[in-house]
Amino acid sequence: MGVTSSRFQEVMREGSVRTVFQPIISVKKNSIIGFEALSRFAARGGETISPLEMFAEAAAGGHSLELDRLCRSKALERYASLNTGENEYILSINLDPAALAEGSGSNHLMESVEKYGLPPGRVLIELTESNSCGMDLLETFVTAYRSRGFLIALDDVGSGYSSLERISVVKPDVLKIDCALTGKINSGYHSREMFKALVSLAHKTGSLVVAEGVETEDQVLSALELGADMLQGFYFAQAADDIVAVKGAVEEKIAGIGLTSRKNIVNKINTRKAQHKSYSQIINDFVAELSKVDEELFDPTLHALVKRYPELECAYVLDSDGQQASATVFPEGRQTSPQGFFFQPAQKGADQSSKDYFFLVASGLLKYTTEPYISLASRHICITISVAFRDHKYLKRILCLDIVQDESQALRGPG
Repeated sequence: MGVTSSRFQEVMREGSVRTVFQPIISVKKNSIIGFEALSRFAARGGETISPLEMFAEAAAGGHSLELDRLCRSKALERYASLNTGENEYILSINLDPAALAEGSGSNHLMESVEKYGLPPGRVLIELTESNSCGMDLLETFVTAYRSRGFLIALDDVGSGYSSLERISVVKPDVLKIDCALTGKINSGYHSREMFKALVSLAHKTGSLVVAEGVETEDQVLSALELGADMLQGFYFAQAADDIVAVKGAVEEKIAGIGLTSRKNIVNKINTRKAQHKSYSQIINDFVAELSKVDEELFDPTLHALVKRYPELECAYVLDSDGQQASATVFPEGRQTSPQGFFFQPAQKGADQSSKDYFFLVASGLLKYTTEPYISLASRHICITISVAFRDHKYLKRILCLDIVQDESQALRGPG
């Protein structure tokens, strides 16, 4: 189909764009925060045209700015007609940075918002990911509109053309994690850690996080547990013509998931407490035996101890300078052969003084537990617990136990 197809021209000529709204949810606030405006297209006779197809045709024919403005104008007009006048919600509208170059210097968006009487502070501009907009132009746009009170979001983060450079340039108020990553949040350790890392990055740089595309209760609970501030997706509601029509059902669902989330967190905390109680017993057993012997007997003592606890990944002892005073000792059956140049167990004499689990305990902390990580020695998901003790000669030592975590334990964290 050509870029000047009759149905495309028809949509542009007749303005046959319908706006629907999908709610953005805050479980913490037990409320709907706002609505994202989404465009739907139909040719004469009712034939539905996908948004992706419309925008692709617009880009190919050099009409990106024209279509972008039509959609935003229709969205603002429709939202203004639905608004109660209290301006209680945020209106989130999409803007393709590819259109910025064509409309550089224009105040079209500002003028449209003023035309429909919407306060800029209640309008969230979602900048979709694109590789066709320079960073200088993007920064100029963001600076201009933020100075007028608009809120700025980066959309589709975690897929496509998403880049960390955009975060440093835009400094978004809201970072929206793409549905492709949210949809995989329960598919494995790496996916969850990627989601968690983006949430951490957003919070440390002053942004709130929306998890897009939540479709199941498990996805909602995991997104909340990993720190998402807001949620959006079919689990709560599909996009609808009228925001009032979806409000009651959505708010009821928010209350329900809020209760489930709180119960889920309490259960995981209780499980974590029980787990760490058993870890404390293991530590006490190791310390009791190691404190009776000199350094020369650390290795055989560790070999005897690890046989009792199959949940251990490995055990080792550091001296007061962070040098490894024992071998890295694995229980029988655990992977001990090198996994490649970068991935092999540390040997006796290795310098571990830069590791958190050494210098925090060496500085006076009684015990330290790391976040879950993938072991460089075995590629298993582990935590490390370190604790100080005195050996037979009353020399200060630090016992380190790497404990294997299944994926559910890794998600719960160290406690």
